Amino acid sequence: MRSVVLNKGSKNNIKLGMAVLDEDYLVGKVVEVNFFTSRVLLLSDINSKIPVSISPGEVQAIMSGDGKQDGMLQYIKDSDLKGSEKEMIVTTSGAGGLFKSGILIGKILKEDIVSLASDLRVNLYKDFTQLKYVKVISISKKVAALDQSSKKNLKQMDDQIAEATRQKEKIRILVEEKKIAEEIRSKIEEENSTLKGRVFKLQNELSEAKQIAIENEIEKKNIEFLELNLLHGHKCRKNIFNNLYKVGTPEYEACVLRKGKKING
Repeated sequence: MRSVVLNKGSKNNIKLGMAVLDEDYLVGKVVEVNFFTSRVLLLSDINSKIPVSISPGEVQAIMSGDGKQDGMLQYIKDSDLKGSEKEMIVTTSGAGGLFKSGILIGKILKEDIVSLASDLRVNLYKDFTQLKYVKVISISKKVAALDQSSKKNLKQMDDQIAEATRQKEKIRILVEEKKIAEEIRSKIEEENSTLKGRVFKLQNELSEAKQIAIENEIEKKNIEFLELNLLHGHKCRKNIFNNLYKVGTPEYEACVLRKGKKING
């Protein structure tokens, strides 16, 4: 958290919710009070939510801290800040009765306005690391009193901010789901590629095995023929004493496979 401790407390009439200023610039509000001391939540804290007004144009918005040294306009109501020719000033709006209106907070640089995004950065006037003396003020009940119209407008802004926050969370979840889906798709593609490589390798191995089996079968038949030829070749071989078959012809091979037996015709 971004906060500072004051050396004044309830003994000095310090109360919760009081505004804390450095010169004429708002730096935060009192969020904890003890008898001798009190703690101030600075505008740069991410838990700080301040209704503000942007000039020129009197555009209403809510400013929160960025957790470092600046503020962020989380929600800008009914506005179009593009086209501004100069820096814009951010002050308290007085909405909600938290602070009186018109207290200086910071400015929005022209280059940030030109590249307008969902959140605009507010350059705070004061450097909170250099705080030494501050003043604590309270607005009167008369100034703090809200009419029904102001309360209604403030509630509408709160509802719209809550809805915008929900939409951002939905977008974040969708982005995460898309990222997970892409990772899964990438892994599936990688596994498919690996499986395709294995299938191709197995097909090659099967083809080679079939070829070897065919060659083995041919070699087996050749060996069988040679053995039969040794035993029965003389029964099929043509010579001057018979009219059988010439060696190497299909008829001769068929005769050997029949073990020299004649075919009845």
